[in-house]
Amino acid sequence: MKEKDNQFLDYLNDAFEPDGIWEKNNGRKQTALFAYYFDKVVTFPGEKFTLLDLGCALGEAADFFSRRYPAALVSATDVSDIAISRAREECGDHIHFFTGGFGTIRSFFDVIYCSNVMEHFHDFEEKTRELTTCCNRLCIMVPYNEHTRKGHKLKPDPNSIMHQITFLEDSYDFLVNEGLAESVDTEIISCPGAWGWSRRQKITHGIDNFLRRITGRPHIYEYLQIIFDIKMKSKEQSSPLQGIL
Repeated sequence: MKEKDNQFLDYLNDAFEPDGIWEKNNGRKQTALFAYYFDKVVTFPGEKFTLLDLGCALGEAADFFSRRYPAALVSATDVSDIAISRAREECGDHIHFFTGGFGTIRSFFDVIYCSNVMEHFHDFEEKTRELTTCCNRLCIMVPYNEHTRKGHKLKPDPNSIMHQITFLEDSYDFLVNEGLAESVDTEIISCPGAWGWSRRQKITHGIDNFLRRITGRPHIYEYLQIIFDIKMKSKEQSSPLQGIL
């Protein structure tokens, strides 16, 4: 398992270099769009609250939320020290950036936002359980009902760094069943430009699928995202930045 973690970290550090594949593959734009579309359906009540962007990459989502909620205290973390160094340099000190990941968060936050991270971990349930002790509200965004090119559900592989889990509406019900959360609300959305079809693509694929049905070929489904808005049972809070300064 440690070997896989090291492999994943090496991959991320290479990807987040200035000439790495993250920016070559429009990772910045994708991160920003995920936050933008998330904000269309989920809002945070009140002005002053603490928010952690877990798996923040180069900080686009954290920067979005700091502008969207100017009175909020926004922090962001990633296991890649290269990503954190670049994000801190570009975003300035209005966001608290620190290097870390699952199992290293020692503070308590009103909200933890985790976008397109959990699908990489075969043990996502255990990693989520760790986060339930660190926040009052956990917002997880991942690909919805993702399948292989052959139409099969994704198969968890502890040795892989690629997508591991096919997430459905009930994927986080275990938190309520185990008494770790009060409720889990879900929202399935399209994120055109990031993980979904634009209006033009919807029309194009609609025509294509009509022809596929006539010719007996398999249907092409749009890539969608699912948001899990998880509200924890109330718990005593510690200082919002305790343990990460």
